[in-house]
Amino acid sequence: MKNKKVLIIDDDADFLYLASLLFKKAGATVLTARDGLEGISKLFAHQPDLRILDVRMPGLNGFEVCRRIRQISDTPIIMLTALNDEQEMLHGLGAGADDFLSKPFNPQILLARARTVLRRTEHLPAQEETIRANDGNLSINVETRVVLINGKRIKLTPLEFRLLAYLIRNPGKVLTFQQILANVWGTEYRGNLDYVHVYISHLRNKIEENPKQPRYILTVHGIGYMFER
Repeated sequence: MKNKKVLIIDDDADFLYLASLLFKKAGATVLTARDGLEGISKLFAHQPDLRILDVRMPGLNGFEVCRRIRQISDTPIIMLTALNDEQEMLHGLGAGADDFLSKPFNPQILLARARTVLRRTEHLPAQEETIRANDGNLSINVETRVVLINGKRIKLTPLEFRLLAYLIRNPGKVLTFQQILANVWGTEYRGNLDYVHVYISHLRNKIEENPKQPRYILTVHGIGYMFER
């Protein structure tokens, strides 16, 4: 975490103090905010590398803050909640979070997840390669991370791009949910299938003409997904 800037947004003063100590000991520079508006203000002022964001805060809740951040920034977001609620997790991922943790949790798990999402962002493939679907409508430049649909650039987050690049490099091959998790998120996410489903939905909404009847990302029911080129 050395040379990384972490912004923690949470209205719990005790958690802010403990989380700040955790990341400072790991070598990060830590910024804190007690509500969503203060967090967004510090985001603009300091451009942190990672945001850690609580769901339930006064004023703007964490979901709305996450959506606003995603409108202007692709850097990683980890959301936190005091409830072990699957719907809240899906809501957070749907708002654009890269990861989601339920309180209470082992602080070392939070630190490990933070390192993981930063590593995923920094180590996307850097090959001089342009991949095109057979119909010519969809193309991906892996080096520049540019995705075009009918010549129009589509904005993807780093995680969305990583997922699409993995799918398109394996055309016509059925990729299981666990294979996708291991290759896109990492082996420590084994069993968290909701991450795959939510982000496949994100991609379909961005690259498919009709997300409900996809032409590129096909569902293989009960097994996984397949990219049809």
